[in-house]
Amino acid sequence: MSKPTASIFARILLATDGSPNSQQAAEVAAQIAKSFGSEVTVLSAIPSISAKAAPLEGEYYSRLVNKADDNADKAASVFKKAGVAVSEREVPQDRASVVETIVEYASQESTGLIVMGTRGLGGFKRATMGSVSSGVSAHAPCATLVVRSKGKDDDNLEIKRILVAIDSSQNARGALEAAVELAKGLKAELRIAHVVYIPTLFWSMGVPGSAVPTDKIEEDAASVARELLANAVKFARDSGVADVKDELVTDLVSPYQGIVQLAEHDDADVIVIGTRGNGGFKKLLLGSVANSILHYAGCSVLVTK
Repeated sequence: MSKPTASIFARILLATDGSPNSQQAAEVAAQIAKSFGSEVTVLSAIPSISAKAAPLEGEYYSRLVNKADDNADKAASVFKKAGVAVSEREVPQDRASVVETIVEYASQESTGLIVMGTRGLGGFKRATMGSVSSGVSAHAPCATLVVRSKGKDDDNLEIKRILVAIDSSQNARGALEAAVELAKGLKAELRIAHVVYIPTLFWSMGVPGSAVPTDKIEEDAASVARELLANAVKFARDSGVADVKDELVTDLVSPYQGIVQLAEHDDADVIVIGTRGNGGFKKLLLGSVANSILHYAGCSVLVTK
């Protein structure tokens, strides 16, 4: 298995709106940037002006610009405190959405990783349940890290345990490579997981015309999964990850439920999941499993593409 030609952690874009969760995202991004020597940019979007505010456009817009500047300064201070060089950008939304503004900037700047929080105020105040973060994850041309506090100790967001979900797809290979690189860079524990999932409809219908017992099919699937995990663990160890283990989930649950429950059980700080996608806005490009994990996980989620 070959390593990626360019690290996704080389160029990081932090999208901020000044909210507490955005500041938490900055803390996590600073940890990664310090370990990888990343080039960091803090992006604060300047909201477009509604028709109602048009009569006061000059004064009102000036306040919006000042607020965006303050938000960028606030986030940048986190990086500076950690000894990480950072640049700031305040970008007008014009008539674009917050999601479009972030995605288009990331595309223009060849960003490797977008980091952001799950909820926000200010420019994100109309977003419910991470609609901005899920939108960016769906459309971004690069990896995205959505930072979510586990609620136990908001002052300690350090990534110490990483859980990566894999299968036999090329997308999963990219996720594994990113997780291995992150674990090595942060000296974190790595857990590599696979969920053996046999759909309920399959069990109820059986296999028409087949003499193979369904329990044999599940056993064979688990055997293939064990080999997949063994190869992934070897790759991680050969790459220099000191603490790595595999996890095989065989309960009859959906893949996303298996990963989310395992992350909670293992107290993972971040889940790494791969998905298809080349960015853009022609259609939603986030796979259903990745999308469900992004919405229901109790920890941060790194989506690779």
